[in-house]
Amino acid sequence: MVSVAFVMGAGAGCGNDPTAGEDHDDHALESLRFEGEELVAFLAGGASPPVEVASGFRRVGLLWDATDAGALEVRTSLDGAAWSEWSAPAIVSQEEVAHAGHVDIADADAGAMALWLQVRVPAGKAAPTFLVIEPMPDIPAAFDPDYVAPDTDEDTEAAFWWDEQPTPIGTLRVYSRADWGARAPRCASSSMNPVRATIHHTVTPTSDSLSPQARLRQIQAFHQNSRGWCDIGYNYLVSRDGRVWRARGPTTVGAHVANANTGNIGISIIGTYTSTRVTATQMCSTAKLLRRLKEAYGISLARSNVRGHRQYGGTACPGNALYGQIDAILRKASRGCQVN
Repeated sequence: MVSVAFVMGAGAGCGNDPTAGEDHDDHALESLRFEGEELVAFLAGGASPPVEVASGFRRVGLLWDATDAGALEVRTSLDGAAWSEWSAPAIVSQEEVAHAGHVDIADADAGAMALWLQVRVPAGKAAPTFLVIEPMPDIPAAFDPDYVAPDTDEDTEAAFWWDEQPTPIGTLRVYSRADWGARAPRCASSSMNPVRATIHHTVTPTSDSLSPQARLRQIQAFHQNSRGWCDIGYNYLVSRDGRVWRARGPTTVGAHVANANTGNIGISIIGTYTSTRVTATQMCSTAKLLRRLKEAYGISLARSNVRGHRQYGGTACPGNALYGQIDAILRKASRGCQVN
């Protein structure tokens, strides 16, 4: 039996998240990501090799792009010998080619944990072009359908954050949650005073056929309905075209760095930046956002205070290319930005 083995990261939370989840981490689980030729090789012959997850899992989260929602099936095994039936994922988001969902192991109610998983493309279906597989140690509890989140700073800071605002290095516009069609958050008792920031990448396709709005909706649905979080995990995101999108906002605790979310603004660059660098426009927009946070909240732009996610351990996020650009982004935030 051929296997692809990986180790699950520490500190990942996956429970119901009414209070934002201080232990939650956007990349703490060492998920598998495939795109292009790597994905073709992974699914060669129509099915992946068995994947061993040494720490065990009860749910398999999935993000994928495909022209057909039925492009994937999953099976699991507790021992690598006896396998479950192939199952289609429960879909939590489907828009254009973007899908999100999950498969729970058959014995999850009994407290069992599977150690192996395998994915396949059913006969007659077109294979996905992008795939993330995320084993999760727990199945989050269902949200109370009658729960209503308390008022957030969405209205009180609307003019401050959504309109075009001047900064010492140029004008910044932050697009609102309404601009990208965000679902209502389910967060409670999660306000914070921001004092630092962390740079991430979403590990979604960089040359994206989707609009940023559609990709944001896919990510939010996955975070809420498959991971069980109260909202999309980040505070802000920056798309490839340089637009800045409000997620949880500046004073709501995010879910992006395990055990270090309080006071920490999570800024995620949409795409995958392992080898591809962010554009000059993205750098400038991120610099303007950081400068705006400095002006509004006194956040220091020192490199020790604005970190890449990997500096907290357990992940390669935000990718080698973007990580190598953080110093330049901070210089732009302090000295000026040439791209308007």
